[in-house]
Amino acid sequence: MDVYIEFAKKSFQKLLAYRLSMFFRLCGFLVSLLVVYYLWKTIFTASSTIEGYSFKMMLTYLVLSFAINALYDMPAEYALSDKIIRGEVAMDLIKPIDLQGVFFAESAGTSINQLITYNVAFLIITTSLFKIQPPASLLGFSFFITSLLLGFIIMTSIGFITASLCFWTNDAWGIFFVKTAMVTFFSGSLIPLHFLPNWLKEIAMMLPFHGIVYSPLSIYLGTVSFHKIIILLLNQAGWVIILIVTGRMIWQMGIRRVVIQGG
Repeated sequence: MDVYIEFAKKSFQKLLAYRLSMFFRLCGFLVSLLVVYYLWKTIFTASSTIEGYSFKMMLTYLVLSFAINALYDMPAEYALSDKIIRGEVAMDLIKPIDLQGVFFAESAGTSINQLITYNVAFLIITTSLFKIQPPASLLGFSFFITSLLLGFIIMTSIGFITASLCFWTNDAWGIFFVKTAMVTFFSGSLIPLHFLPNWLKEIAMMLPFHGIVYSPLSIYLGTVSFHKIIILLLNQAGWVIILIVTGRMIWQMGIRRVVIQGG
């Protein structure tokens, strides 16, 4: 366990060297949020509520969606895919460590760094500029944190699977493009899934992506009942198991391919 904690620490410390980059990224997120803010403000001039969402709820959803997406930023998947494509992963395979565990540790270190150095500043600025809705209840907030942690594992597992697919292709850009597009849309990062047509929402809820943004924020805003919260959490937990096992299987298949081809 100690070795994985060390990987998390190194990932955390590595990002501290790029303070200027984080500053510009923060500015970029704030500008993007302002654009989306005025877009939705215009939309809500026609009605005080849309699909059960008030403008304040929608604004809260958008702010927290931006924060969550920053929290889930994972350079580890790009680093791993690059190692696989270059063949450098063969050297890691002889080390007495589990690379899936290393991937999760590095992703956790990055997210903790983002939380401390980026998200805190982002939320302080946005809450001072906008009226953000507090959590529906203290119990709801605890469920929100639980859902957020499960969402992190889901996102990390998807990232590991995406990187592992590079055992079969050199086109990492194409894989990451498809993955990013699917996560962005079906996670509810752009708009709450509640706003989608019923048939499309049903499809989205059958996929794991809703557990990344939509489920945690639905719990935070109190738009779902206690019974529904339990179902959402169990759904997320189920996807965590499925994705971790799937990632392990794809990784093992990729390793066998490397061994057969002689590394």
